[in-house]
Amino acid sequence: MNTTAAALQAHVTVATIRTWCRRGIIAATKQAGRWIIDTASLARRLTIGALKRPSRKVNMLDLTATYTVTLPGDAAPTVITPKVRTRERNGVELTTIRGLAPLLADQIDAIDDDGDRAHTLTVLAGAIITIRSEPDQSAAASTYGYTTFRDFGRLATTYTGTPDLPVDVVLDLGEQLRTQLTKGA
Repeated sequence: MNTTAAALQAHVTVATIRTWCRRGIIAATKQAGRWIIDTASLARRLTIGALKRPSRKVNMLDLTATYTVTLPGDAAPTVITPKVRTRERNGVELTTIRGLAPLLADQIDAIDDDGDRAHTLTVLAGAIITIRSEPDQSAAASTYGYTTFRDFGRLATTYTGTPDLPVDVVLDLGEQLRTQLTKGA
């Protein structure tokens, strides 16, 4: 399967599929400069919860979870808890989620190297996911530090990514949070 067909099946961009191929998230080989995606690998990626479809049961995220970390140079451990805030601005409902580490604890704990884990936590520390009720078609959002968007700006993050925790993982988390929070769960 080529990247276009995979992107259509996964409901993501072709660029996301290429990133998944480069990072080994899905099995793929390059032939004549083009990615050929293993269909079974893509299917596995979709069923492990990376992309939630409305008909599929969504695992609820514990928004009261905590993650305790002591980074190099810190005198005491830091306890991180997700913070969800919803407000209205110019008729658009904005929900922001900070303190993402507890929601990504499995991925963070899977990073073997202590330095890489500390780096990922440092980059993640100030990250925000924003869920908008309406598309954001203006360039103004980038002035607030949002670097990556999905769904015409309805989902955005300030997280810039690390080799061990790509931006797509945080956006996938944002998709799951959006589903959970908009269903009144």
